[in-house]
This record gives sequence, C-alpha cells and structure tokens, in this order.
Amino acid sequence: MKSHFQFAQRLVRLMDTKFNFFGIRFGIDPLLDFWPGFGSLIGAGISSYLFWIAYRLKVPSRIYFRMGWNIFLDFILGEVPLLGAVFDVFYKANVRNLALLTPYVNPDVLEGVIFQA
Repeated sequence: MKSHFQFAQRLVRLMDTKFNFFGIRFGIDPLLDFWPGFGSLIGAGISSYLFWIAYRLKVPSRIYFRMGWNIFLDFILGEVPLLGAVFDVFYKANVRNLALLTPYVNPDVLEGVIFQA
C-alpha cells in the first residue's frame, strides 16, 4: 500500500522534474501547455491533488492560499502560448506546493489504496 503523499511525490516528479535538458530540469507540465485550452486545465487538475492532500492534512489557511496561488498562476500563465511553457519550466508550482505540504505530513492520515495491481 502506498500513501497519498508518496504517490504525490512521484506525480510531482513526473510533472516538474522528470527530464533533464542541458542541466534544466522539467516534467510534462510545460509540455501540456502546447495543447491550447486543455493542457493548462489538465495540469491544474493534477496540481489539485496536492491541494486535496492539504485539505486532508488540515493545514493552516495560509498554506491553502499559497498553494492555490501557485496553481492559479501556473494555470493562467500556462494559457499564454510559449511564454506559459517557459514559465512552467522555471516556476515548478508542484514542487513549491509539495514543499509547503511536507512539514505537515502525517502518514496515518494519508494511508489508503491508490491502485491495486
């Protein structure tokens, strides 16, 4: 059984830091921005998983605000052609949100089955 937080860590890596191109780390999030209209929406939906974990952890309201701001900024700027993809490569909203969550992680609260093989 994997915890939601462990799954989120893998998801964040896929979205923001999976690949390396000349020392610049990026994931599929900037690539999604090349799908006009839907790419940023998909990215925001995936980012919302971290927000759900924050809800389960009952983090302070300032953490919700900062996470929401990161998701919102990533979504809005991701809608701008090419600039959005460049922004996503360097801003890494999911990495920022994971860093905000890490001090509040309690594995007992987040235990659950993500998928069964």
